[in-house]
Amino acid sequence: MTINVNNQSQSILENSSIKKLLEQLDILPNGIAIAINNEVISKEKWEQTMIENDDDIVIIKATQGG
Repeated sequence: MTINVNNQSQSILENSSIKKLLEQLDILPNGIAIAINNEVISKEKWEQTMIENDDDIVIIKATQGG
């Protein structure tokens, strides 16, 4: 299945949840926010929210500055 993650095409396994996507992309779940098709998904819903073919996903990582 093909999706867009931060404007880059990615191939992922079928029947992937947000949680599984993060595992496949080797991204730690702390300090990030995720939106699918311009809708922010709360962290509590990551395990049950399924990703579909051609979804547009944005992953935002919190950074510390100063």
